[in-house]
Amino acid sequence: MDPRLLELFNRQRASGFPGLAGTDARATIRVAALLLNEAVTSALAATPAVRDVTVQPRASNRFDVRLTLAKPAFLPSLNLTLIIERQPELPADPVLVMRITGAGGMMRLAAPAITSFGLLPPGVRLEGDHLLVNLHTLMQQHGQAAQLDYAERLQVMTEEGTLILLVQLRIK
Repeated sequence: MDPRLLELFNRQRASGFPGLAGTDARATIRVAALLLNEAVTSALAATPAVRDVTVQPRASNRFDVRLTLAKPAFLPSLNLTLIIERQPELPADPVLVMRITGAGGMMRLAAPAITSFGLLPPGVRLEGDHLLVNLHTLMQQHGQAAQLDYAERLQVMTEEGTLILLVQLRIK
């Protein structure tokens, strides 16, 4: 990108995009499983507790997840299904809630250990058989939390092989 345009964009962003005031935008962003897994792998690179994870979006707002922990090495991979139960309600409650199935009662037993060992990144927590993802906290770690100030709606959905994000933005 032209450095002058990048500088202009950064100035606008720093001051709340006054040059775009009154803008409404709606987008449907489709993320293929391959790109989703590249992003997940990059995000987890700094998490030594996870050796490997693969996410496969399925129809009806479900994800199949294969997770391999680094330690103890003798543990087999976990095969889980995440089902989206509650969408984030922006701006008040930026938490996506997913129910974990496919692990039997093991998640109820494992959740306290996973939490106490700090295996989850900030913004992600387990409560029984539910995985809660705080989008604000996750974006804050990457210096992007301010972008949520413009989001009026974010809906996470899936279809076979694709993550779908429905986004509605408003610049006041």
